[in-house]
Amino acid sequence: QSREAGVRAAIHARLATLSTREHEVLDLILLGKMNKVIADKLGISMRTVEVHRAHIFDKMHVKTAVELAGLLK
Repeated sequence: QSREAGVRAAIHARLATLSTREHEVLDLILLGKMNKVIADKLGISMRTVEVHRAHIFDKMHVKTAVELAGLLK
């Protein structure tokens, strides 16, 4: 149990490093939205979404959206 608590704490700490905009993009990624849809919804360019997505994946230590969703469920 303490190991699981440590893992959860580490994930929570990684989430805390995300900016407000990265959190917004993260929420839409987890809903399965594509970059173009995220860009339209947030009023930003698709390239900006790609940059935020790359930062999120780096900060959360994952390579794919599926891995990210698995980490946060």
